[in-house]
Amino acid sequence: MVPHRSLISPDKSREPIAFMDADNLPALLRECLTPSLCQSAESDSVLNLIARFVRSSDSSELLLARFQQERPLADALAMLFASSPRLAERLIADPQTFDLIQASQLGSPDAKQLNAELARLLAGTDQPTRAAVVIRKFYSRHVMRIAYGEFVRGDSPELVGRQLAHLSDAILEGGLQFTLKRLADRRGMPERPDGTTPEITVIGLGNLGGSEMSYAAPMKVVFLYDSIDHKNVWHSKFYSALVSDIVTLLCGDAKRNDGVDIDLREGPRHEVGVHICGFREAARIYETSGRTSQRLKFIKARVVAGSKSLGKAFLDRMEPWIYRQFISRVERAEIRSLCHKLERRFESSGDVSRDDDDVVRSPGGRADMELTVQFLQLLYGGHDRSVRRLGTLDAINSLHRAGHLDDDVRTRLAGNYARLCRLQHQLGIAFDRGLTKLPDDITARQRLALQLGIQRSDQPGVGDVNRFHQMFADTLDKNRATMNQLMVNALGERSDTPVETDLMLDPDPDPAHVEATLIRYNLKHPRSAMTDLASLSTETVPFLSPLRCRHVFASIAPALLAEVAMTPNPDAALHSMVKVTDSLGAKATLWELLGASRPTMNLMVRLCATTPYLSDILTNNPGMIDELVDSLVINRLPSAERVDAHSIELCRGAADIDDILSSFKSGVHLMIGVRDMLGKETLEATHQSIADCAEACVRRVIQHEQEVVADQFGDPTDENGNPSEMIALALGKFGGREPNYHSDLDAVFLYSSTGETRRRVGGHRLTTTNHRFFNQVARQVLARINQPHKNGRLYELDSRFCPFADSGPIAMSVYDFLQLFQSDETPVWMRLALCKARVISGSRLIRKGVDAAVADTIAATVWDKSMAGQIRQLRIEQEKTAEPENLKRGCGGTMDVEYIAQMLTLKHAHATPQIIRQGTTASLEALAGLGLLDHSDAEALASGYRTLRRIEASLRLMLAPARHSMPESIDLLKNLAFLMGESDPAVIQERCDAAKKSNREIFDRIFAADT
Repeated sequence: MVPHRSLISPDKSREPIAFMDADNLPALLRECLTPSLCQSAESDSVLNLIARFVRSSDSSELLLARFQQERPLADALAMLFASSPRLAERLIADPQTFDLIQASQLGSPDAKQLNAELARLLAGTDQPTRAAVVIRKFYSRHVMRIAYGEFVRGDSPELVGRQLAHLSDAILEGGLQFTLKRLADRRGMPERPDGTTPEITVIGLGNLGGSEMSYAAPMKVVFLYDSIDHKNVWHSKFYSALVSDIVTLLCGDAKRNDGVDIDLREGPRHEVGVHICGFREAARIYETSGRTSQRLKFIKARVVAGSKSLGKAFLDRMEPWIYRQFISRVERAEIRSLCHKLERRFESSGDVSRDDDDVVRSPGGRADMELTVQFLQLLYGGHDRSVRRLGTLDAINSLHRAGHLDDDVRTRLAGNYARLCRLQHQLGIAFDRGLTKLPDDITARQRLALQLGIQRSDQPGVGDVNRFHQMFADTLDKNRATMNQLMVNALGERSDTPVETDLMLDPDPDPAHVEATLIRYNLKHPRSAMTDLASLSTETVPFLSPLRCRHVFASIAPALLAEVAMTPNPDAALHSMVKVTDSLGAKATLWELLGASRPTMNLMVRLCATTPYLSDILTNNPGMIDELVDSLVINRLPSAERVDAHSIELCRGAADIDDILSSFKSGVHLMIGVRDMLGKETLEATHQSIADCAEACVRRVIQHEQEVVADQFGDPTDENGNPSEMIALALGKFGGREPNYHSDLDAVFLYSSTGETRRRVGGHRLTTTNHRFFNQVARQVLARINQPHKNGRLYELDSRFCPFADSGPIAMSVYDFLQLFQSDETPVWMRLALCKARVISGSRLIRKGVDAAVADTIAATVWDKSMAGQIRQLRIEQEKTAEPENLKRGCGGTMDVEYIAQMLTLKHAHATPQIIRQGTTASLEALAGLGLLDHSDAEALASGYRTLRRIEASLRLMLAPARHSMPESIDLLKNLAFLMGESDPAVIQERCDAAKKSNREIFDRIFAADT
């Protein structure tokens, strides 16, 4: 445009530098503006920005002349620069954009025009960096155009949101087409077996889907394709690269903050790191696993880029899932939970002052308004298609027309929503990209109030901050009251759902609410605990309903958290429970079981909280949950006969028994450990069941290996042709039926008679002596039981009993074994060991005979007082190799009691053979019963023994590093006390110290009297 000649003197035209002098130009520009604009507090800074803009123009003099001719044009530019110095800087850097802004006076381009314009700009561009610059410049120019329309022309927030959505659609479409073409040129397009190429669609959600975008708001999108050849891995990689390249192209450098924000978290497989999948797969995931919160988000879903037909087909399939005519109990619970979340926010707004300045996230802010309207659409949309609208304002109007909102509510909601949108737009333009909170600086707030037209009456041109704050607070208060009433009316009567239940059903819980809720349950790390709780509520079995799992878990969450809170370390208990339940699967069934039985819930929590030995068994053997439940239902430990019969049944016909026996042992230990943990059994009953399990395992291995050797050499027989049997003689705690969960096993392998093997019919011709046969069996038994296994060795079995065990035979005849004790030179330690000897294999008749022979050998011992001194010295030597805190070998440990019982048995067995018992406490009772041990001493020794062995058993269940010593860690001490039914670890320490002191006092007194 040629300026009016009278406005530019010939002299000034010939001297442009003087004419555009920095001092003269602002004064000239001030003359171009209306007086009201020049009175604002920011007029000087605005004039300087306009002056810089004029100088940056290629035709500065012409532009100034135009401002002088068209004062409204200068006023418009001043208003734009006053609203956003950031936009002013952009316009100064790209003055040609001003032409685009002026052209928008005649009308704004629609979505198709924007797509065509960007496609034209990208034509011929093949480098991503260059394309990114083109897209960012395109986006920036049109953002300025839209902002000009809003802040200068006064376009409505609804129109602005729609224009920003069209602009977002355009850059998504342009980015998709550019990236797809570039990848196709470099790699070729994927083709299906029928020769067709998969189509791609982009679904927009949230504000993008509702065509109500704000400046720099995140674009929530879901990428889908129709179908690919899943057998061709390259196809999956192609489309993964496509999405990644699009995001990189559009988002730009995060440090420069010059790109857009693309949010892929609503994708169906986002949690596993996959950002694009087939539309049928996506539909199946949403339909089977989708939460109510996801249904709410899909209310605003629309196709924003790519194939329109594919996107429409997907959304058509999703519509019955979004808007359901019949709402299940699970879905209604989730809806109520989310509504309760809104109600709590509305009712406790005074307690969340840290969010009161957030236009979007404050209680009653824009996000709450959108969510409330979406709730109403979800509730009514199943039967009333007229309320199925994408935009919030459209939805408010449609709900009003359908009779779900009255006139006053509709007017209030629509007006307040428009105000909040306008305020958010102003914040995003004037201060920072994506800003939703009011600025902290009072000067910035004054500027914001002024830009919104809120001026002080006594100082024109100065924003009235107090009035602005009051208006903003009133808007939020009215919103909260209105939406709270809408929720109550929509759902009917209020339900007193526990906050813990609501928390589990909330897909995006407020961190402050999480902390306030979980800290009541002694959880020190609420965020980590919330992650664990979310894992517990998530079904891991693909074909089971995740909705049912989440609902059932939410219903038991208050009771479960109450149980967890009573454990020494609630955080660790929850984490352990996640590990166990993830391995079990079918969580909903488990939660129903725990909900129906509080004792079972208590058992599960205690097991996960304090007994990693048992929880590891359950984790590695998920099917053993039945054994865990059986331990409560049957209410007693299995008998030795039942344990043995069960092992026989499991191993019948098996070629490899290692895994079978390992699983068998784990199952039995789980049953025993659970009842031990709950204090339902005596110490002796627990130890006997552990010994029964070990006996059954050793018997099965002996039978298996004897069969293997017999296939090679035939069956062993005596001189008369009768069968010869292998006999395992258990010693130590194994023989006394008092082993612990991780005790080593001591045994001697014997055979009933000498002779040779007899060839089996059709078997090998080779035969051998019984001695060689049974030694071969013994070696293979030791190897199989002691060999490392994927779940650890079965047991640690030691057969080194005889003086020549290291170099001589492993197995010997019963006669040869008993002959070892006929000499006066037999070491006293061997005689002590014989006191706990018990036959655990062989036929019933043989076992009875050998047990009697062993008892006779003990009774035949000729007691000498020197033996007491030798026994005492043995005990002292063992004590020297142990730490003082050792519960077993330390001063006053369990071996004090065992040596007393064994010494007195050897001393009195000749005269009173009926006192012979294998178990320590049983032996003490027998001795006291015949007056051979003072009753008070027997009771004190038995009590001290049980105390120390109970502590030892608890340490084994805890997998404590030191299995025979009190732990040093305060956390382990607390776990130990909890496991033993005490709240104070000091009580356990006092019991331990008192037991050891009493044991040693009695030990010294008895041995002093006998020596």
